Amino acid sequence: RREFVSISTETMTKHWTTALDLMGDVLKHSTFPEHELQRVKREYLTDLRRGKDEPTVVADNIMAGLAFGRDTAYGHPMAGTEEAVSAFTRDDVQRQFRREYLPQEATLIVVGDVSVDEVVSQAETILGDWVSLSEPQTVAAAEQAFAPGPSTIFLVDRPGSAQSVIRAVHPTIPRSDADYFGFTLLNYSFGGQFSARLNQNLRQDKGYSYGYNSSVHWYRGPSLLMAGGSVQTEVTKESVQETLQEFNGLRGSRPITQEELDASKAGLLLGYPASFERPGLVLNHLLQLVLFDLPNDYFQTMPPQLEGVSLDDIHRISSQRIDVEGLQILVVGDRETVEPGLRELGLPLVILDTDGQVI
Repeated sequence: RREFVSISTETMTKHWTTALDLMGDVLKHSTFPEHELQRVKREYLTDLRRGKDEPTVVADNIMAGLAFGRDTAYGHPMAGTEEAVSAFTRDDVQRQFRREYLPQEATLIVVGDVSVDEVVSQAETILGDWVSLSEPQTVAAAEQAFAPGPSTIFLVDRPGSAQSVIRAVHPTIPRSDADYFGFTLLNYSFGGQFSARLNQNLRQDKGYSYGYNSSVHWYRGPSLLMAGGSVQTEVTKESVQETLQEFNGLRGSRPITQEELDASKAGLLLGYPASFERPGLVLNHLLQLVLFDLPNDYFQTMPPQLEGVSLDDIHRISSQRIDVEGLQILVVGDRETVEPGLRELGLPLVILDTDGQVI
């Protein structure tokens, strides 16, 4: 997967040129000393091993592989694997750095009390002699051919765990799809905020969880829809069952209502101005502009595009884009306690280890 790589920093306005100079030095003269590389590898491997003791970390590392295939670019664990990190050499890191950090593909974003003329002048002075040491990589646009298959429950054993972590996932549309705004509103109603359906059901009504939600991990290729949260171990089966019912409801028995759609539009639009209040927030917006190749007037056109989504659009998207039959449901919890109930749900059940490998 190639989405983007970045070097970023935050500094006082009076020091921004010094920060840019340091960034330029990193881009042009990185050497990756062997002793520093070994130190970072040790620290990173320690973090990876500790993560296997955290059910939420285990779930987040495994879930994309269930939707996209573990051996695909989008399904490979974002944090990497112990095997891969252990095998990295200084030559590997240098080679990767030269392939990824290229002046002809770079975008400089500066947010702060500085003018365009100042930024251009300093950029030419500091980065003007930055030259490419490698050719850009060419990545096929449609590299995800993996088909997840029918709905399946995957269980990772965490003996004695007081809670089960649940993730229900399936691939969905790219960020560039024409249904992006409709799908965003659908997700907001389904589980994207506190008063959404999932949280109202599993937290407010049932008391199974402190928080149960959904989100979309947007990519330039196929994106990932995820619904889930942490629930009490003794209601793991019931929580999965409720999750399945909520997905089914979107497509049939309980479609999104006009009231829910209006509330979702209001919630997203009322919060929109606040998302530009701080420099870091503005920077994040501009990164999205670059990453997804959005038009320069995107931030002006976004509100009317969101407002223009109709209830018919939401129902069509629910019917076409929600894949109830292809949900991959991951449960990380006490196998001895939760497995019998999960098997009662009538779906195939597969046991995985903490790396996502079938046992």
